[in-house]
Amino acid sequence: MKKLQLIFFFINTYFSISQEYKVSGVLYSIQNEPVQNATILVYQENEIIAYTYSNTNGRYQTKFNLKGRESNKLKIVANSLGFQEKERIIGIENKTEYNLDFILEEKAEQLNEVVLEAREKIKVKQDTITYKVSAFKEGSETVVEDLLKNIPGIEVLSDGNIKVNGKAIDKLLIEGDDLFDDKYKLLTKNLDANNIEEVEVLNNFEDNPVLKNFQESEKVALNLKLKEDKKNVWFGNFDLGYGTYNRYNSTANIGLLKKKIKFFNLTNVNSIGRTAISQVKNTGKLNISGFDTSKKIEKTNNTFVNIDNLSSTNFSNNEDIFNNSFLNSLSFVTNLSKQTKIRSLTYFTYDEIEKQNDNITEYFIEPEVISFNEQNRVNIKDLSFVTELELKHYSENETYFTYDFTFENNPTETKGNLIFNNDNILQFQDDKKYNFFNHLSNTKKITNNTLLLAYGYLGINNTKQDYTIQPNIFSDIFNNDEDLTITQNSNTPLSYYGLISEIVTKGKKSEYGLEFSATVDRDRIENSFRFDNQTPVDTISNNTDYKNTRISILGKYNYDISKLFKISSSLSVSQNYLDVNNTKKDFFFINPKIRFHTKKTKIGNFGISYSYQNNLPQARYLTEDFILTNYRTFNRGTNDIQQINNHSFGFFYTFNNYKKQFLINSFLLHSFADKSYGLNSQITEQTNFNEYQIIDGGKLTNYNLSITRYLKAFSSTLKVSTQQSWSNNPIIINNNINEVINYNANYRIQGTTYFKLPVNFKFGFQYNYSKGEFDNQISTNEYLESNLGATLKLSDQWLFKIENNYYSINENDYWFINANLNYNPEKSHFSYRLSANNLSNITEFKDIFISEFQRNETNFRVIPSYILLNIKYRF
Repeated sequence: MKKLQLIFFFINTYFSISQEYKVSGVLYSIQNEPVQNATILVYQENEIIAYTYSNTNGRYQTKFNLKGRESNKLKIVANSLGFQEKERIIGIENKTEYNLDFILEEKAEQLNEVVLEAREKIKVKQDTITYKVSAFKEGSETVVEDLLKNIPGIEVLSDGNIKVNGKAIDKLLIEGDDLFDDKYKLLTKNLDANNIEEVEVLNNFEDNPVLKNFQESEKVALNLKLKEDKKNVWFGNFDLGYGTYNRYNSTANIGLLKKKIKFFNLTNVNSIGRTAISQVKNTGKLNISGFDTSKKIEKTNNTFVNIDNLSSTNFSNNEDIFNNSFLNSLSFVTNLSKQTKIRSLTYFTYDEIEKQNDNITEYFIEPEVISFNEQNRVNIKDLSFVTELELKHYSENETYFTYDFTFENNPTETKGNLIFNNDNILQFQDDKKYNFFNHLSNTKKITNNTLLLAYGYLGINNTKQDYTIQPNIFSDIFNNDEDLTITQNSNTPLSYYGLISEIVTKGKKSEYGLEFSATVDRDRIENSFRFDNQTPVDTISNNTDYKNTRISILGKYNYDISKLFKISSSLSVSQNYLDVNNTKKDFFFINPKIRFHTKKTKIGNFGISYSYQNNLPQARYLTEDFILTNYRTFNRGTNDIQQINNHSFGFFYTFNNYKKQFLINSFLLHSFADKSYGLNSQITEQTNFNEYQIIDGGKLTNYNLSITRYLKAFSSTLKVSTQQSWSNNPIIINNNINEVINYNANYRIQGTTYFKLPVNFKFGFQYNYSKGEFDNQISTNEYLESNLGATLKLSDQWLFKIENNYYSINENDYWFINANLNYNPEKSHFSYRLSANNLSNITEFKDIFISEFQRNETNFRVIPSYILLNIKYRF
């Protein structure tokens, strides 16, 4: 009997010790506001046995097992930046769940905050850098984009995308909320700059609260903070602008930012070269971090016909775009509950665009030079309607759920009037495009050290293109009547879907991940080519059915070698089942990646990486017959299906000293492939016939360096940068196989002054140089751009600004002068701006481009000089 009692005692003791306990509660400030991202530590006999973080509602929860020790008391400690640390002692009784709430008292954090100047222009607080915009404004800024261009370390690219010290931002928030996702240009190009009080740079940003408390992020985001008088009230502006030669630019913005709901309606109409679609078009971003639950897999289907093939200019202010554009967007985000948030964005764009140029092209190929001239005039009507809906839910058991839905409809009509070698050719392209995207993701905290991530997606895209040419310019090739109309109808539906699941475990120094994915891509290419209503021509008609089913397993391992060094690695094993027109092939891939890098150090961060990637050809490379892509070009695929292997080596170095505003960003990337799908081109004066085939692979090396420094002695910021690229690629032209060797270099200097004077300056200098070699022929191109802008504060109400832009393109010189006068009466809701553009009245310019085997000489039209008067009313 005693033995049974002893056995029972040990069994009971074992289960008591291994019993799982749970402590949860809420953290509040004295003002009864939730405290988020606070750390909660559980101690047993001065040893940490569990820890967690509070969510956005101040709630926390942690589970743990007690160790066999004498003490049955636990110490729970809560602390957060800016608050006094607080602890509670509890005794373990018969129950397993305990609820402990904390009320934290605020304290001054002197050590974690650095004030750079007496006026607090810049504050550094852990991973957040705050810029007071009044210290960087010159007074002529109209929208947020103009303001961001003045802030050191922030770069606004020519397409509107934003980088911080060379890294593309992940989000643009306003008062801590994301309203536009990757369409943030809607906000930066339309929101009145006068509404902004501060701009925050958020390093190590992570939108997923479960993931945020699990790992350090490599993302960066911007957060716009509004002036106090713009919060919790309706605000906005109406800006009416009209000028000479029927130029106009008007906006209407309405916003409401409250704790439970944020709302924006943005409208713009203009004819000054600012197209509506450019304000929403996303050019994508590269993410090099680990697992990323915000990553969206969105693919676009094949589009072949493009008669808008007029080359672009080097000018950065759209001086060559003649347009009439309209944009309206409606966005909001609201909290359905403490744990659930919904975001919506709907926008409509309409552009009428007219382009015109004259072009002379020469091909320096054997046996003789081929040349032709074109006089192009293209008219485009582009309409786009898009709606997005995103739902986010963060449950108390630390599960984060998101659902994202997007529908896009984009019909476009393009009319081309072309004179080719004195022959008049009329072209008409009618595109009907729609895209449908679905994304569902879930992040679940299993234990303090283990996460489960799941992501599913579904996409359906379709593009129909109807293309006609008059007269029949291919009558000599097909031996038929010149009066016939050429017609091509194409349909390219694409559907794709997949499921990706990953489990991640984190130790003291290591991190393990195992990912399983199953994906399917179904791509069809259907086109028919005919003359009038005749039977389609078989050799220029296609019916390609492409399907790729992929199953893969990806293992990840990250290890902290020391406090300074870390190694990250992954190995992917995948099986691909490719079916092209009932021709089935299997491919087995092994793709490794490895990266050695430092953590935060005083001398900066650096790393090296290597990756090996296998790829399969896309459907456009595998069409059986030719497809007409414009009035002189036919493309055809190949039936030779092979995998392409690519090696990539990388090195990066960054240095961020926000205290002194000294920033360095650099990277070196070298990649090469053993083979590739290249074009075998047969070029004549009338036509280009291109066929894809397997050729030797090429090499590419890129090097970027940018240095930004705030010069306190001169109250100015100076940025010096360079971009270099070297490439070697084989090509085949008229059966002549040769290698194209290219070198491109860009050097740039930019500066902004912040004098405590009535006058300040912006200046820049850029030099581009390119060199190419083909078949013992060497060609070079040079391009020079410089700009100088001055802002003169005449009084508290009057401001004058002048911009000078000088371009030298292959010895052709152009000088653009723009000026504006701003009047802002005191204590008035109205302001006035008079703008004069292209005062030198340049109406056309010539661009000469010489490549390895061809020469292009192009004359572009430019918007002539005009004056624009804007009256703005703010409320």
